[in-house]
Amino acid sequence: MTAVVRGTAGAPGLALGRIVRLEGPGGQPRVDVDRSGNPGERLATAQAQVAAHLEDLAAELRAEGKADEAAIFDAQALLASDRALADQAAHIFADERVPLDEAVTRVAGRIAAFLAEVDDAYLQARAADVHAIGRQIAAVLQGISLDVGASVPAGAIVVAADLTPAELMLLRKRRAAGVVTASGSITSHLAILARALGLPALVGIGESWRDIPDGASALLDATGGTLLVDPTPDESGAFQVRVDVARERDRRLAGLTQVAASTADGERIVLWANIGRPEEAALAMQAGAEGIGLFRTEFLFVDRASAPGEDEQYTAYEQTLEAMGDRPVIIRTLDVGADKPLAYLPPLVEANPFLATRGIRFTRRFPELFETQLRALLRAARHGDLRIMLPMVSTPRDLAWAREMLERVTRDLERDAIPHRADLPFGIMLETPAAAVSLDRLAVDRQLAFCSIGSNDLAQYTLAADRTDPALARDYPYDDPSVFRMVRIAVQSARALELELSLCGELAGDPRHAVALVGLGLRKLSMVPAALASVKEALLGVSLADAQRQGEQACTASGQ
Repeated sequence: MTAVVRGTAGAPGLALGRIVRLEGPGGQPRVDVDRSGNPGERLATAQAQVAAHLEDLAAELRAEGKADEAAIFDAQALLASDRALADQAAHIFADERVPLDEAVTRVAGRIAAFLAEVDDAYLQARAADVHAIGRQIAAVLQGISLDVGASVPAGAIVVAADLTPAELMLLRKRRAAGVVTASGSITSHLAILARALGLPALVGIGESWRDIPDGASALLDATGGTLLVDPTPDESGAFQVRVDVARERDRRLAGLTQVAASTADGERIVLWANIGRPEEAALAMQAGAEGIGLFRTEFLFVDRASAPGEDEQYTAYEQTLEAMGDRPVIIRTLDVGADKPLAYLPPLVEANPFLATRGIRFTRRFPELFETQLRALLRAARHGDLRIMLPMVSTPRDLAWAREMLERVTRDLERDAIPHRADLPFGIMLETPAAAVSLDRLAVDRQLAFCSIGSNDLAQYTLAADRTDPALARDYPYDDPSVFRMVRIAVQSARALELELSLCGELAGDPRHAVALVGLGLRKLSMVPAALASVKEALLGVSLADAQRQGEQACTASGQ
């Protein structure tokens, strides 16, 4: 009898195959290790081996143009080399007389437990990274190969309690068809990496993973969040048809890359890409993006010991503009705080970080960061169509402060005769209900050139639900009708003010929702490059009137 296992769609996709269970390192290949040497040297060697392994994986991803995902391994390599971890493990080894690998596991467990309890989503997510590093260092000390996929045949559906990002990379090399894990969420590094690799992943199935037999045939519908174990011949046949249809659709979408986006009756729609590093501009161009609707600059500031200098930032912005030619590039200024702390600044102890010092509020708190970034942006603007966008603006006071800073930086550059361009379009993100319903107040001085709706945060603040919490995300989804109503209000205000408006976020990258957004009046959408073709296909398949009906339905749908 077919068993149905349900979880969360970590990475969409379909896969047929046989189950291969991974129940820990016991079954992995072993090598001989010398346990007689100095414990400190043995631990240092193990740390170096793990760090090198992670750096190799980062280089592999970077060569594929997946810079954001490579950064996951860059950060883990730094963790693997952490001296504090080694010192604590050495103390436990000496004081409690436990094996060195167990000492490492204990230290990693303690650090991860501490991070998991911190009221900060970014640090909570890092708990999984610490666990992963501890497991890998302990494995090396035990003589266990880091190649977790050595025994996994091509086409297998791998089931495990958990998988590290490094293990997922190795399973990709073994051509696993998909993965299923007991833990994890849509925002975990495992899910993020699986999406980048195009590997179907079902996460968060809980203890039911223990009941899935090794070697059983299975159908993985990671898009729909289900795994069918021991399916009937009829179920397998129907599923194979779905797989064939999906493959044909992929081939069809590849042919739409350079086709202009519009509705079936010719209403022109501009599709931009969201990127997080200069290297991704080339991927956006290959995917057919007409510009960059959101360039996140946080990669320059996080996971480092000191703030980036003006020249380093200038180079990153210049590279992106050069890659995009005459296409627009909207660069969002630093958006940290809440789930993105910076190690080189004093920690902000706040009862509710998501409602506290983040986005523009953070740069008002640390204006020297904002000033340096503005200088780099104005200098780089000579190389292309650069537009500056401010995050988390809620009141006219936020905008006025940023304007004053821009004018001050411009005067300084002029005084020092530094080449720059001052006449840049200046815009804001609409991420709070306050901004969405008060656009007339924010645009009152006519110095605002454009706005972009940040649908992820707009959903979070409209529904008062932390979007990084999987349980809340299920009950208060980002596509709730209230979010579409907030979008409609912003569209109507922007139209009355004759203000350019776009939308970036998960809503734009979902073909069904993209059609609804066009129906509500949006004509510019920005999304991850991989979503451009499927959104384009959806738009080409509907008339403007059809899109308008879907937009109204999105605002009134019941039972969501």
